Amino acid sequence: MRHATAGILAGLCVSVCFAQDDAVVITATRFQDSKRELPVGVTVITADDLRKSASSSLPEILAQFGLVHIRDNSGTPNQQVDLRGFGITGDQNTLILVDGLRISENELTSAQLNAIALESIERIEIVRGSGAVLYGGGATGGTINIITRRAQPGTVRGYGLARFGGYGTAEGRAGYGRTGDVGGFSLDASNEDTNGYRRNNHFRQTNVAGTLEAHGDHARGYLRFAAADQSLGLPGALTEAQILADPRQARTPGDKSDRQDGTLTLGGAWNVDRHDLAADLSYRNKNASALFLPSFFHTNVNVWSFAPRAKLRFDAFGRTHDVTLGADWERWDYDNRNTASGEQTNQALYAQANLWAAERTRLVLGGRVQRSEERLTELLLPPDERRASHTLEAYDAALRQGFGAGWSGYAKYGTSFRLANFDENACFGPPCAATLLDPQKARTAELGAEYERGGWRGRVALYETRLENEIYFSPAVFANINLPPTQRRGAELEGSWRSTPALEWRGSLALLEAKFRATGKDVPLVPDAIATAGMSWSFAARSRLNLNARYVGRQRYDNDQDNVFARRMPAYGLLDAKLEHRIDRVNVALEARNLFDKKYYSYGLWDGANSFVAYPQPGRAVYLSLAYRLD
Repeated sequence: MRHATAGILAGLCVSVCFAQDDAVVITATRFQDSKRELPVGVTVITADDLRKSASSSLPEILAQFGLVHIRDNSGTPNQQVDLRGFGITGDQNTLILVDGLRISENELTSAQLNAIALESIERIEIVRGSGAVLYGGGATGGTINIITRRAQPGTVRGYGLARFGGYGTAEGRAGYGRTGDVGGFSLDASNEDTNGYRRNNHFRQTNVAGTLEAHGDHARGYLRFAAADQSLGLPGALTEAQILADPRQARTPGDKSDRQDGTLTLGGAWNVDRHDLAADLSYRNKNASALFLPSFFHTNVNVWSFAPRAKLRFDAFGRTHDVTLGADWERWDYDNRNTASGEQTNQALYAQANLWAAERTRLVLGGRVQRSEERLTELLLPPDERRASHTLEAYDAALRQGFGAGWSGYAKYGTSFRLANFDENACFGPPCAATLLDPQKARTAELGAEYERGGWRGRVALYETRLENEIYFSPAVFANINLPPTQRRGAELEGSWRSTPALEWRGSLALLEAKFRATGKDVPLVPDAIATAGMSWSFAARSRLNLNARYVGRQRYDNDQDNVFARRMPAYGLLDAKLEHRIDRVNVALEARNLFDKKYYSYGLWDGANSFVAYPQPGRAVYLSLAYRLD
């Protein structure tokens, strides 16, 4: 029955129509919705924001514009992403999606963000503390949904970009797309090659992605594919003494990694009278290898997912309401030839109702029930097999009230969960745990207010998240464990102001607190504050100056769960600049990263004595780019 349903819905060959206006998001309902009416705080990073950035790294752009904390804890450009202060488990508590489909890994590795062509992105929607009802596990910190561009009928788009600069960087990106009355196609390709800031940190990545579309008056469909190939030198973490002597040296000059990814998605949507139907059938493969002398690791992962859903509208009490109903089926097959193999199957049903109690009062109620089956077979230390089954639930209740004059407020309460990934359940040495880790569960409450009028936009929010069985690595037993109760609290402030048609300002601030509730100790790798500021000034008809500043406060070192190390990771501030000039369809840009050549690191590990090891981050770098765009 499952395969028959998949064939019927996939055969519709129709797709969700993503809106082009930044006032519309889909992550809150998995369908079109107005940002101004959602009872959750949403940050939207537009395609224009991406062009303004002085970086071609998507994690860096998220940090500049999205109040997202990132850290380099492996020497890879795919940095760890952390929403709302989860520290070293930030990747596992921040769910990353592309067009609503999960790309977060089921391992202790970061999502492959640099495999996504920047010019193919229409916008990025960041929803903090929300997403478990509609998307399942790993969304306690929030969801980041990357929406790719969808051309309108009768349009043509094309671009080519070359970028050269610091640390031997050479980058090329190109794409073309054409859409007619009944269908269209697009193709994006990119290649980046850089020596990196440190020795043995050479990075090369090649990406190709394309879409075939068909559409009619009430239906739309697509077949999307993507492939990426990456090679990376791994210089290793340096001791404090080594950083002082030469921060660009490599501690592990022979270590390296390679990775190949491929994704194929068939999806669509169909409008029937007042209702919308949609489905996505997706397959993803990852083939990765790493050389940590003298050891060699090879991992192969296959992921299948099927996500049918419907948005049904109905009238009651003189108003139009809607309910989203959906099912998710997901299967992960994991094979690490050196250590373990495993599988995880998730089957879920969910519903979310959007009700209008009054003209300015919106109530959202949602629930999810998920059945998960896990297996992990250890090949070493000692060989064994462990299995577990879980029935998990997530609920949301949220209210938004408009007050007029540009003001509105919202309140939200929800629950979420997270399953331990394959690496977290793995045994690194005897004695091994007799059972797999219990699922992590969380409860989050949030209050917020928003203002939007004229050239002003702003949001302020207070939140608290309480967790049971948080999954965390314990150096005492050299294994991942379920922690006693923990909590996260914080305040967020975002704002922007278009003071003149040519000048725009923006700023944001997050105050973070992460504690072990039983002891009152700080959770490591959670900064006490994050702040960003930016300015975009079109000082001439074809010229623009963009400035982006970012501050990250002090934080405990990794491995210091008991807070006994007297020192903390130093705070740091960075400034990036980009000067652009346009000549017809050609755009010339001069970019400067880390303009003041700040010496810093975003990840540090306490050595258990009186010092630490860390990954030094790049100093000042300048880049020149030349871009041509048809659209």
